Amino acid sequence: MIENLLVDGAMIRWRKPITVAPPAMDGAIAASVNAPSPMTYLGSTQAQPRRGLFNRAPRVYQVPPNTLVPHTWLDYITGRTAYVVQGTDVLTGFMSGCLIARGTYNNAMCVFHMGTVDIPPAVNQLVKTGFRNELPDNATGFYPHAAWLAHELEAVSEAMNRAIQIIALVTSAGTFYSILLCYERNFGEWIVGGIRPVLPLNRVQIMDRLMV
Repeated sequence: MIENLLVDGAMIRWRKPITVAPPAMDGAIAASVNAPSPMTYLGSTQAQPRRGLFNRAPRVYQVPPNTLVPHTWLDYITGRTAYVVQGTDVLTGFMSGCLIARGTYNNAMCVFHMGTVDIPPAVNQLVKTGFRNELPDNATGFYPHAAWLAHELEAVSEAMNRAIQIIALVTSAGTFYSILLCYERNFGEWIVGGIRPVLPLNRVQIMDRLMV
């Protein structure tokens, strides 16, 4: 499971797949389009003095540099809920306030990224209604951005002297993680500023949030 690679201090080379432009922001459930772009584990900063929020003792890494990080990519599609059939660990992002969910859809285990937007607000109601009507009976979910307090994000950004993005990880076992990525000097290189497991919401809790 790639949560053992994407730990605090891990360095990776990766370019986020392009954002998908939907034909309409109609709240539909839509299949994810992009294949994953290669993500390569480069090593760890934990042999160096720690700059992040979580000043833990260095770990011993058994993974050699230039190891590919296997994953499936799930798009964010504005105004729609994107889904992908899960065979491996799934990554998606970047995250602001969207719900990430997991459950059986069309007889397959899938991961979903609700494509809510800031404006216009009417689009969010379409997205919520569309997903609510199709919400799997065994659905679980989480809000990756909500896993971090504002002062934690500020502390990591200041300590690393880097802008932060958040990505979500849904493992093949159904465990949820929120991961902080700090942009590094060279284009396409990132340092993991933190990773946090998140307890899942159940279907009733998800439904309550989709009713708002």
